[in-house]
Amino acid sequence: MHRQMDDPIKALMRPLTPTLLLQPLQLVPQPLLEATVARVAQRVLAEPLEDDALALLAGRIMEVVVSNPAFRLRFTLAGDRLRSAGPGPADVTISGTADDFILLAARRVDPDTLFFQRRLRLSGDTELGLTVKNVLDSVAPAELPVPLKRVLALLADRLHST
Repeated sequence: MHRQMDDPIKALMRPLTPTLLLQPLQLVPQPLLEATVARVAQRVLAEPLEDDALALLAGRIMEVVVSNPAFRLRFTLAGDRLRSAGPGPADVTISGTADDFILLAARRVDPDTLFFQRRLRLSGDTELGLTVKNVLDSVAPAELPVPLKRVLALLADRLHST
């Protein structure tokens, strides 16, 4: 009898929880982590950036605070490029758990639901925060790189099964 082989990504991730998988991000130097995330976001958000949908972020700082595991990402818009933001106070901060950000990125939960349930919190410039949220909400999952989409789906499935 021929046994079908497991999906290698699924097999690799089987013993990992989202929190355990993301913990190494705490060890990555913040500028490198932010630059990497900004490059992926630049690709995913190419159309909204071209349409100036994030123009309100120009010269301002958006901070994403992730808990469990804990790390921060700070971004700004310089010209038409998302960049790691330098020091200074954030104009807007969006905070939540890694699990909730995974569910959001995998499109398993609506961002408004997370905000209304206070699982995602917004502080600072509300207009800027809502602009960013609406742009992110308009991005089709198909625009994510395939490996990232698969990992997010597997993590979201793991979260829904616990």
